Amino acid sequence: MQRWFTLLLILLAPLVAAQEKRQVKLRAICFQHVDGIKQVLAVSGGEGDRSAVAVDLFTTAISDEVEAVVENGLLTFAVPGEAEGSFKTIATVKAVAGPRQLAIFIPGEEGKSPYRCFVIDDSLKNFPMGSTMAVNLSAVPFRYSIGEHQRAVNPGKIESIPMALKANERGQVSVIIAVADAAAEGGWRAVNQTRWFTGRDKRDLAIGFMHPQTGQPTVNCYADTPPFAN
Repeated sequence: MQRWFTLLLILLAPLVAAQEKRQVKLRAICFQHVDGIKQVLAVSGGEGDRSAVAVDLFTTAISDEVEAVVENGLLTFAVPGEAEGSFKTIATVKAVAGPRQLAIFIPGEEGKSPYRCFVIDDSLKNFPMGSTMAVNLSAVPFRYSIGEHQRAVNPGKIESIPMALKANERGQVSVIIAVADAAAEGGWRAVNQTRWFTGRDKRDLAIGFMHPQTGQPTVNCYADTPPFAN
């Protein structure tokens, strides 16, 4: 009996896997438009069961929230194909466990897919107001110094930095983002140096990466006040 039950589970496994779908709320940000692609489709399903939701790729602000489908743990992004009703996949990325997803699009390598994609948990619990989400998409460490807080973020890692409290009379804090460099004094070379306003009316996203075309360390920063924060 146990043998037949095990066999039944094996036979049903592909069918169960095919049904692993869940609705999520999705937003996106794009570092730089590639090949003129300013909008992608979050697609799921197959023939007769296909859905496609348009996702805007803004370069200066995070997009509006849309309802999308995670299928078998993945988010799939595409553009319209040459044939009517067809799609061309440009990025497939592992979704995070929560109901809110923030997809980050960066330029892909020359001659390959136009974009690479990375997803983080967009919930207020994971990314609270007033904090900074420091992301390192490069192969070398980045250091984020925001007010009195400092975090060295290793390759492929994310660190949540609490709100800085030691602000100047204008409510601003010093921000220095550096990349590891053995030839630089102290082992760090500044990539971005500026001032930010601090407060619980926004949160900040700071993403370090090596630009695939120039090979230079790059940091993109975005102030975000999500509509679901109110």
